[in-house]
Amino acid sequence: MATYNLDITAEEHFDFDVFSITSTESIYRVVHELNQALNIDLQLVDLLDFTHKQGDDFYFPLYGFVHEELSIEFNLLPNQTSFQPKVQGTSKSEFDLFAGDIEQTTKLLPELENSDYFLIVKGDNRYMHNHIIFDAIKLNPAFIIVHEIFLEELKDKKSKSNLLF
Repeated sequence: MATYNLDITAEEHFDFDVFSITSTESIYRVVHELNQALNIDLQLVDLLDFTHKQGDDFYFPLYGFVHEELSIEFNLLPNQTSFQPKVQGTSKSEFDLFAGDIEQTTKLLPELENSDYFLIVKGDNRYMHNHIIFDAIKLNPAFIIVHEIFLEELKDKKSKSNLLF
């Protein structure tokens, strides 16, 4: 059977921009602040399954919103999440936010350990609006540091593939 590997160097896989947000606020507060600053309505849309090297399962909540007028999709992910034990007979839709072992956490992008959240902006029109998006979120007092992540500068190949979903 043939196997196929993702070519991390191919730019067509990374048709999005990423903003790093450092904040002491909870994800719920960050969602609220982004909704207010960008006039959007981020909602929980999925739980991204991430299996750690030791075989433990972690779920990263994915918040999303599609701005129909601008043809831009916004996604928000935390950089850190806690371990979620497997429970027989349950599905990902029956995820329990409070069942995890808080002592055991993992980072989506370990090399960006100071980043708490990632705002991912997708769409063909994102180039025309990135500076407005950046200005709107960097001026928010709930966010300590906001900067754009340039994917070509990430050293860890695993980090790059963690952003593809």
